[in-house]
Amino acid sequence: MAREIVVHLKNPHDKQALFIDSRKKRKVVRAGRRGGKTTGVSIDGVEKFLNGRRVLYACPTKEQTDAFWFEVKSALKDAIDAGIYYKNDTERYVERRGTKQRIKAKTAHNADTLRGDYADYLILDEYQDMNPNAWSEVGAPMLLDNDGDATFVFTSKIGKKHIKQLVEKCESDSERWELFSFSSYDN
Repeated sequence: MAREIVVHLKNPHDKQALFIDSRKKRKVVRAGRRGGKTTGVSIDGVEKFLNGRRVLYACPTKEQTDAFWFEVKSALKDAIDAGIYYKNDTERYVERRGTKQRIKAKTAHNADTLRGDYADYLILDEYQDMNPNAWSEVGAPMLLDNDGDATFVFTSKIGKKHIKQLVEKCESDSERWELFSFSSYDN
């Protein structure tokens, strides 16, 4: 008898569901400090991983990866325990056994720390605190081979140049880019 494996994803709030359900290639999420940004992208990342995508989540510090990594491990616990997926807590990834399909959390305090990896779906969380070249020199080229998708998440106002450029891109290229804004209250 086959054992049923359950994936334990949280139910997204209405504003999270909007960006999770969006089919745009580039999603930009601007939200309040307690808006549920990281939880939302963890739901999105796990769903994409379960659909065969290779997911890379990056943010400036290891401590900031903790929330994402907790959500991923919790969601996939039954499948990890059943041996369907392999979990590496040191490198912070879950991988489908026998493949290179994985969901991984790593730091991007320096854009060069992302080099050598690749993804079908890249999440840059707390992007306002990253070096602007994390996207232009490392993230965008990593997605070329597989026509991958990216989500940018930030909490700041639009003051920083690379954040302002993202918002402008959403306004000028609505075919591929979409901006989502919500407050902590929406959580």
